[in-house]
Amino acid sequence: MTRRPRQLLGVVLPLLTIAVFATVLAFSYRQLTVAQSTLRIEITQNMLWVISRAEAAHLRLAEATAHAGMGDRADLHEKLDIWFSTARILLDEPQRSRMLHLGLDETLVALEDAGPQLEADIAQLLRGDVTAKDRLQEVLQPLTRQLGRAANRAMVAEWNDIGAQLDETASRMRQIGFSLGVIALAGAVLILTLVLTARSSNRRAAQLQAERAFSQLLVSAGDRGVVAFDAAGKCSLWNEVMEKLLGIRAGDALARVPDEISGLFATEHVGALLSDIMGGRARVSLDQPVFGPDGGPPAYVDLMGFPLRSEDQVIGAVLIASDVTERHDAQRELARHRDHLEAEVTRRTEELDAALTRERASLEIYRNFAAMVSHQFRTPLAVIDSGLQRLIRRGTSADPAEISERATRARGAVAQLVRLVESILDAARLDAGQMTNDALQLDISELVQGIVAREGQSLSPVQIETGATPANVTGDATQIEHILLNLLTNARKYTGAGLPIRVTIRAQDGQVQIKVTNRGRIVANDRPHVFDRYYRGGGVEGIGGIGLGLYMARSLARIQGGDLALLDPPEDEGADAVVFALTLPATDPERSHNARI
Repeated sequence: MTRRPRQLLGVVLPLLTIAVFATVLAFSYRQLTVAQSTLRIEITQNMLWVISRAEAAHLRLAEATAHAGMGDRADLHEKLDIWFSTARILLDEPQRSRMLHLGLDETLVALEDAGPQLEADIAQLLRGDVTAKDRLQEVLQPLTRQLGRAANRAMVAEWNDIGAQLDETASRMRQIGFSLGVIALAGAVLILTLVLTARSSNRRAAQLQAERAFSQLLVSAGDRGVVAFDAAGKCSLWNEVMEKLLGIRAGDALARVPDEISGLFATEHVGALLSDIMGGRARVSLDQPVFGPDGGPPAYVDLMGFPLRSEDQVIGAVLIASDVTERHDAQRELARHRDHLEAEVTRRTEELDAALTRERASLEIYRNFAAMVSHQFRTPLAVIDSGLQRLIRRGTSADPAEISERATRARGAVAQLVRLVESILDAARLDAGQMTNDALQLDISELVQGIVAREGQSLSPVQIETGATPANVTGDATQIEHILLNLLTNARKYTGAGLPIRVTIRAQDGQVQIKVTNRGRIVANDRPHVFDRYYRGGGVEGIGGIGLGLYMARSLARIQGGDLALLDPPEDEGADAVVFALTLPATDPERSHNARI
């Protein structure tokens, strides 16, 4: 094979291998993506769960109507509302389309027809019509059987879908395995090509070095310094450029061995270089410093040495010196500039990394915020919507007591929405630095007792323990009260009914520490994040909040010059205890008599 075809093969083969590698890798990624999407089960397709919830609501309504009496109005209305909610889920898209796909159109028709009749019969039952129970059972019993059959059919259909997905995924995984084998083979080909190319490159580099050395010997020295040594190692040639370069006259160098020539040739490195050349090897030495007789900064030269041969015998050596001081200075300046650029790039990279980290943290905060607000707003809005729907359905038949009850529940939900919005606005004001700090001298014991007395049963029971030393602090009364109320309210949320909350107040070492202890547990994974904004840990299902309380409390504590921390449970309390410690700067005892809240 000639040289050009070999060169073409060395280029084309790696390119083809890389193309195959990229194609198979893209194919594998596509297969993995499809496999992942195949295994994903959308919640809107989980018909078994939806039908089961509807069936459970149906059975609870049937049981309630079977044992209903005149005093069961609220319970029956609640069961009927739940029944309407679950039925509406089945009758709305996409569940309705899924039901029709499963052949459950009769069940949908039965649900649509049953709603008005159930509402009318329950109204008659509450008015004392005993025969309404029989009519209700005639409607509910057939629908119970239909929902049971629908659940069975949905379960079978979902198992069939999952089986088909698993079969398709297994097939794609086999294809991915084959693709990985092709990728490994392509990698082996690339490695082999790289090894062969490296070997060829090394051979060519050696040939090029030899050719270059001989070419340099043949080219006239020009502005280069040239010195020659005979077989005995004595200088036989010393040109004018060498005199100018080293400051040594030819008469002082000729017929002398290198050790007798001062300057460059007195160095150990150049002596070793000449020994190698006289041994028959060409040598190159770059950037050798040359110091002048008057001192000062050195000049720099490149040395190229070649043996002189007569047939196979070395009869001398030639050394060519080139002044490269300007190049050396330029390289040194370039190195300094490169180091500066590297430092600048490193600094800018660190700044960009920090900015990216802040951006990711902001995105995570707002993502959590959107999810949390969506979840927390949904509950009070659902209460308001459910009450209004019920009043609309009842129309003029709704009695004043029911209207008052549902209006009260709706107002409570509105108040909850207002509290959520106020928490978000407080966090925004805190981020914007709009929180003012009106520092006063305060008695923490009186402040805690005032909060407990004002909140009444919503916090009870609370045990307050104070030390012998007055617990006076200097800070903003409104903000400190906000912190304490948040800690007490948070403790009551996660403490069982009737279990006490203990508040311990101690003043020491120029600080006042307020510990709020309640029975509960925070898992280890949640402890580092309890003060993160919009973070809510595990086990908070059904408990209101958007994860801003503790974040606001610690931020306000730090504005007062203190801090808020989550402590490890003390040994005498056991692992089933949660302890938050608020630390505030104590007021000077000499001025404590002026304390005011």
